Amino acid sequence: MSPEREGRLRPLNRPRPVRVSVSARGVPDAVRVRDRWKKVHSVLDAWRIDDEWWREAISRAYFSLLLEGGGHLTIYQDLVEGRWYVQPD
Repeated sequence: MSPEREGRLRPLNRPRPVRVSVSARGVPDAVRVRDRWKKVHSVLDAWRIDDEWWREAISRAYFSLLLEGGGHLTIYQDLVEGRWYVQPD
C-alpha cells in the first residue's frame, strides 16, 4: 500500500447514480446500464423507506427490477433530492 493511501478507508457497496426513465405512473420502465438503455421487463418488488426525520430526512422509493435479457437490478429514488441510484447487491 502506498504511504498516501495508508489509513484511508474506502466505503464498500456505496450506491452509484443511475439514469432512469419512468412511466406516467412513476414506475421505472428503462435504466441506463453501461452506456446502454435496458428496458424493464418487470418490477419484482417495490418498497419505500422514510426514516430519521429528526436528524436528516431519508425518504426513498426502492424497486427490484428484472431487465430485458435477464439482468437483475435494485434501484432507488432519493425522494428528498429527486435523484436515482443503483444499490449494489
